[in-house]
Amino acid sequence: MAKETWRTVPLAEALARPEVRDCLARASGAGPLCDRCLGRLVAQVDTGMSNAQRGAQVRQALRAAPPTGACAICHGLFGELEAWVERARAALANLEFDTLLVTSHEDAALAAREEALHAVTGADLAEPYKQEFNREVGSRLCDATGAEPDFAHPDVVVVADHTRGAVTLDVRPLFVAGRYRKLVRGLPQCRWAAWPSSIQQIVGDPVMQAAEGEDHLFHGCGREDTDVRCLGERPFVLEVKRPRRRRLDWPALARQIGESGKVQVLDLARSGPKEAARIKALRPEKTYRALVRLAEPAENPAALDRLVGKIRQQTPTRVLRRRPDLRRVRRVQSLAWRALDPRTIELEVRTEAGLYVKELVSGDGGRTRPSVAEVLGTAAECAELDVLAIHLDDSSH
Repeated sequence: MAKETWRTVPLAEALARPEVRDCLARASGAGPLCDRCLGRLVAQVDTGMSNAQRGAQVRQALRAAPPTGACAICHGLFGELEAWVERARAALANLEFDTLLVTSHEDAALAAREEALHAVTGADLAEPYKQEFNREVGSRLCDATGAEPDFAHPDVVVVADHTRGAVTLDVRPLFVAGRYRKLVRGLPQCRWAAWPSSIQQIVGDPVMQAAEGEDHLFHGCGREDTDVRCLGERPFVLEVKRPRRRRLDWPALARQIGESGKVQVLDLARSGPKEAARIKALRPEKTYRALVRLAEPAENPAALDRLVGKIRQQTPTRVLRRRPDLRRVRRVQSLAWRALDPRTIELEVRTEAGLYVKELVSGDGGRTRPSVAEVLGTAAECAELDVLAIHLDDSSH
C-alpha cells in the first residue's frame, strides 16, 4: 500500500493487518523502545496522531510492557525536548524575530541505531528521528516565543547539535525595500574604495545601526553612473547581515537618510529575499534629460527626430574593461529637444532598458549608430545627464 493511502487509515485498522503487526513485533529485538521511537515506525499511518500517541496504541495492541530503562534507539533524547527548547530560548534571548525554523545536526550513532532497526522492520511507514525532533522542538519553541514557523525564509534558523548537546543560530538577513532619489552628482550606488561615500552607505549605515547588524549589501533595479543624478524613483532592496533587531521605525530612518541632502528614500519598509531577486530582474524603460554640448552649431537640429527607433550599440569603450564586447540593438521610444544656444541642446529621451545614453549622444567613435553627433554632423558630448523617470509599470517581471 502506498504511503499516501496509509495516511488516512486509522491506526487500529492498520494494526489488525498481519504485515504491520509482524513489522512491529520484530522491533522488540532491538531492545526497549520509548513510545515515540515505537510510534515513529508507523509514522505514515493515521497522520492525525503524534508518534507518542501511535507508540502508546501500538504498545497496547502488542501487549508490550513500557521500557524500564533508556530507549534503545534515542537513549532518552525525546525525553529532553523541553531542555532543548530552553537552550534555544536562551540563545534567542537578545534577538528580535517573527519566524523561525529548527534544524539538526544528527547524532551519527543514534542514526546508525535507527538504520539498523529499519533494516529489521522496514522503513516504508517510518519517519527519521531528526524529522520528529525538529518538528516537536520547533512547535514548542514557536509556542514559547510567539514566533511563526517558516520553512522557506525564516528570520532565524535554530540548529541543534545532537552530539554536542548545543544550540547555535543562523540569523538570516533583514531585507528592507524602498525607492531612492539621488540628488547630487559624484556619488556611486554601491561602496567603492575610490569614493568616500555611496548611496549604499548613506542608506545602509543608519538601517544597519538601528538593526544592530554586522554588514549590508545593496540590490538596485539597475544603477546610474556616478556623475548622473537619479531624480526618478529607483527601487532597491538593502540586505542587512545578522541583525539583532527587525522591528524598526521606518519613517524615522527615512527622515534620517534624507538629512544627508544627497539621497532621499520613499516607502522604506521590511521586505524579503524574493523582492531583491524580483527588482534585479526588472527591465524598465527610463526617461533621461541630457545636456548636450556641440563642437559646432547645429544647422538642422530637427534631424534629432531621426534617433527615435532602433539604435545599434557596441559595448562602450568606457566600460570594456569590466563588460564583454557585444553588439546589441535598443530602442529610443520618444525624444524631445530644445536649443538653449547654438551649441547647447537639451534632450528629453525615453529609452528601452540597457541603452547607453552618453554614447547615444557622442556616437563613441561609431560604436553607437545613429547618434546625436552623427545626425547633426558635429562632435557632441553629454555634459550632464539625469534620470527623470523609471517606468516600472511597463517593465517585465
